[in-house]
Amino acid sequence: MSQGADDQDRTSFRAGVFIPVVFFLAPVATAMAPRLTPFFLLIIAFVLIVAGLRRGLGWREFLGPNPAMIALAAVGAYAALSTIWAAEPDDAPLKAALMLAAMFTVFAAARSIPSLETKRLRQASIAFIAGALCAALLVTIEFLTKGAITRAAMNFVPMLQPDSAKHVKIVDGHLTRINMSELNQNVAIVAFQLWPGLLALSTLQWSRRKLFSLLFFLALAVPIALSEHASSQIALIASALILPLAWVRPRAVIRGLAVAWCLGFVLVLPLDFLAYKAELHRAQWLPQSAQARIIIWDYTAERVLDRPWLGVGADSTKGAKAADARPPEWPKGFVYPRATGHHAHNLFLQTLYELGVVGAILVAIAGAAVILRIALLPGQAQPYAVAAFTVFAIIASLAWSMWQAWLICTVGLLVLYLLLPAARYRKARPIP
Repeated sequence: MSQGADDQDRTSFRAGVFIPVVFFLAPVATAMAPRLTPFFLLIIAFVLIVAGLRRGLGWREFLGPNPAMIALAAVGAYAALSTIWAAEPDDAPLKAALMLAAMFTVFAAARSIPSLETKRLRQASIAFIAGALCAALLVTIEFLTKGAITRAAMNFVPMLQPDSAKHVKIVDGHLTRINMSELNQNVAIVAFQLWPGLLALSTLQWSRRKLFSLLFFLALAVPIALSEHASSQIALIASALILPLAWVRPRAVIRGLAVAWCLGFVLVLPLDFLAYKAELHRAQWLPQSAQARIIIWDYTAERVLDRPWLGVGADSTKGAKAADARPPEWPKGFVYPRATGHHAHNLFLQTLYELGVVGAILVAIAGAAVILRIALLPGQAQPYAVAAFTVFAIIASLAWSMWQAWLICTVGLLVLYLLLPAARYRKARPIP
């Protein structure tokens, strides 16, 4: 970037100093309190958009359409349309609005990142690395102290307490015990920060960069390994395996990932039926949570066939379950009744059940469009982006509802975390 542009940045946007600050605070705060992810997504986006405006970007440049944006917008619009037939008509438009707002916010903020001066990008990258390390340290301390920090925070700010007492013990409004599974969201956020942090480290010209990268990987892997969140652990292993493949053949791996994403919607029903038929829900070597998921997946897959084309409506699994007056069957030896859960614990299955075949096609196209845009990143950044998407895909396939606000906003933050160091690798042209 020219000296004139650097001078312009110093004189016209002195508030740019806040960019490194928010990129340090965001990974720490969201890892400790996942409910804060929407707030920090808005803060980071606001700071980046203001920086872009001060650097001369016009409003049209922020929201210029591209295939991924159009495809994601179509998913949001269809989710909103499903209000017409949704079992939970009040929730569908809210979730659609959340998705669309997060999507447009991320795309607008992403357009600002290439306009930042190299010095600012470096400062923000280092700040993010430091923030991710602090987040991993704090989550590790949580496991070693049985959630002491979380307990203290929830007692000091009662609104942070979970809506359900399923994983905690509350006596007279005071939280006295917390199950380590309550920290699963915290662990997932640390997992989402792993590959952006390693990408940021790869951009730094430090003499012992490889050693720092190894230590960073281990620091973030420790809380994941200590946790009870098998989804994050599987995501860590799978993404670590796909990374070297993406280094060797990035284009082939990106295309393969896009194909695998689309095949997920085709294969999820037969795989669910096959797992249940193989009686994996009775397999004693599987954790009870995994056995329960297999039961939920099989029953939900059966219910997909009741309304295959349009589904029961966005975020309506819980409402459809409540509307079923029949008591669920609970065969002997089952760890969970034959019923749907509050959600399907699988993005592919949840999409088919709630949005039907029409929605599944739209989500498949949107996901593939996002994956293929990885090829537009600088070559050095592509393997890390592939690994990061792998983390998302596996966690979304095994854990939470696709409509949870913290998860949607965490994925938005993940995109910005990746684009920040990737912009340091750009050459003649900015990242599209």
